[in-house]
Amino acid sequence: MTTTDTIQATATPEEMLHPGSRALFRYWEAIRGEMSAPPRDWLDLRKIRSLVPFLFMIERKPGKAYVWRLAGTRVCELWGMELTGKPALAQGERFERETVARLLDGVIDTHQPFVLRFRLNSALGLNVAAEFVGLPLRARNGAATYVFGVVMPFRDVSRPRHDQVTGFELSAARTIWTEPVPGASNTFAKNSQQAFQIINGGRS
Repeated sequence: MTTTDTIQATATPEEMLHPGSRALFRYWEAIRGEMSAPPRDWLDLRKIRSLVPFLFMIERKPGKAYVWRLAGTRVCELWGMELTGKPALAQGERFERETVARLLDGVIDTHQPFVLRFRLNSALGLNVAAEFVGLPLRARNGAATYVFGVVMPFRDVSRPRHDQVTGFELSAARTIWTEPVPGASNTFAKNSQQAFQIINGGRS
């Protein structure tokens, strides 16, 4: 059984545990400037070269279905399959899938980043803890927003051939309430009074 606690607080990048997660967040903050989300064309992958294999981009299709638009080689290796074009984070149970969908909606609809941690479970019993950071990124035409980020495992994974992720269990989920820049033109309102969730424990 999974329990949840809701705590009123403001998240900070320091609450991201993995150094790669913090590095990407700092880079995203730097390029967005006074915007709630930077345009895709502003990305310079040469400046985050070490993170490229862990990067992903998720797109929301009609009907609020999320798919992996792009997935780096290490992300695909972590799942044990090619992810591009497939439903995003569909292997979890209902609670996990609904929690992730709400966080993804927040990135698309209100440009609010999030960080979550989970344990990936595979068909052959391999369990890997990882951190997932989702950030808003504007499409080149400006008409859409993608979820851009990293999936950073907490240990190196050598997955047996043909072993694939069959499910995941959340351990923590947090929305990062970014503050608006004074005087900035920003369509998306920021509400620092909303809460984040911490998901304690696991199933017994």
